[in-house]
Amino acid sequence: MNVDADGKVCLVGPLTFSTVSAQLAASAALFTDRSRLCFDLSGVTAVDSAALALLVEWLRMGREHGVTVQFSQLSPALRSLGTVSELDQIDATLAMS
Repeated sequence: MNVDADGKVCLVGPLTFSTVSAQLAASAALFTDRSRLCFDLSGVTAVDSAALALLVEWLRMGREHGVTVQFSQLSPALRSLGTVSELDQIDATLAMS
């Protein structure tokens, strides 16, 4: 998982129960020595509720480390999961497109 100088992280492939543990482990180091991360989900090919849990965990990690976390290019399916879970009301970054 790579991050550019502006804190943009491009995700590619599925974010599902079978992949989010590895994504979470790979992302831990991203939360050091920076003030902002923007996870670009335009390359995500499939999501399930585990993807939503991962985004919530990244928000928690950001708060813990003093890093502003944002999301871009959320798929309609992921936004829908956030709405059904009422997480879009908890954190506005989950409602970003």
